[in-house]
Amino acid sequence: MLLQRWLPRPSARLRLLCLPPAGGSASLYRSWATRLPADVELYAVEPPGHGSRYGEPHATSMAELAGQVATAAAPLARRPLALFGHSMGALLALEVGRLLRDATGQPPSALLVASIDAPEPSDADPPDLTSLPDSHWRPRMIELGALDPRTTDDPALMEMAMAMFRADLVVMSGYRPTRAEPLRCPVRVYAGTTDPTVSERGLARWRRECPTDFQLSRLPGGHMFFRDDPTLLLARLGSDLDAGRLPVELGAGRPVPY
Repeated sequence: MLLQRWLPRPSARLRLLCLPPAGGSASLYRSWATRLPADVELYAVEPPGHGSRYGEPHATSMAELAGQVATAAAPLARRPLALFGHSMGALLALEVGRLLRDATGQPPSALLVASIDAPEPSDADPPDLTSLPDSHWRPRMIELGALDPRTTDDPALMEMAMAMFRADLVVMSGYRPTRAEPLRCPVRVYAGTTDPTVSERGLARWRRECPTDFQLSRLPGGHMFFRDDPTLLLARLGSDLDAGRLPVELGAGRPVPY
């Protein structure tokens, strides 16, 4: 199942769809379901070949993956829908938001992104990340906190984690950002104060998606600043998703023709 939902909230005023980082799965967001405001219903994306879908064929491009997610999320967009993505998941959220906007004529209620600079269109070929061996990526992933410490002590779990990560490297290596109309929905950016993968200039580029309603928040920690304790991020998300601050009516577009 592409979308996971752990706590149904039929009367929720807003749905929040969360997209995981490279090598990640929907389980990263499971604990959030009971910690978000009571009027927010959480969904999380389980990419093919990841988590509970391990063993299924992986998506091989950002366009393929975004298309799958947009199709699955289409029924959710009949109510106000905000998108949250971490790292690679933020790029995926942007592409999904564009697809839903193009299909409905309405942007998401909000684009919420974490731990990655905004993509910058370029005519140059993207770097081939797949050519680097596991011996390069393992210490990098551990340094960034992208691996659960228990995984590194279990060869079988480590093999699974690297397989999921390598599949996402294929997607990232083929991703060429395009120039598109801004989403023009509220944009909220979150990043750890010690994250070595981001820059102030790159984070500020997300403003292009909505120059009139943009906020950048730096929170204590590194690349995976919320993994061990998401309390601060969830408090900020709850505030940013508050009905008095977020024009959720933007997300109520016409039915999505998928």
